Amino acid sequence: MSLSDYMNAALERAVYHFNAEDGLIYGEIPDLEGVKTNGKTVLECRERLSELLEDWIYFHVSRGIPVPVINGIDVPIREIF
Repeated sequence: MSLSDYMNAALERAVYHFNAEDGLIYGEIPDLEGVKTNGKTVLECRERLSELLEDWIYFHVSRGIPVPVINGIDVPIREIF
């Protein structure tokens, strides 16, 4: 499996909420602490989640912090370094 496979599996778990007060879409990946953002549209929010997810993975792997397996897919460390 590839990093792309892992990211796609994680993004499939994303949850989005519309906030009527500010008109923004808020998204998060519940299994990955801190992977949450917002955007004006669901697409913009998803793109931001994807960028944040990549940074989140790199941060965790580079510091030896475990990254959870998602749908049987593990982060392929050899692709990151």
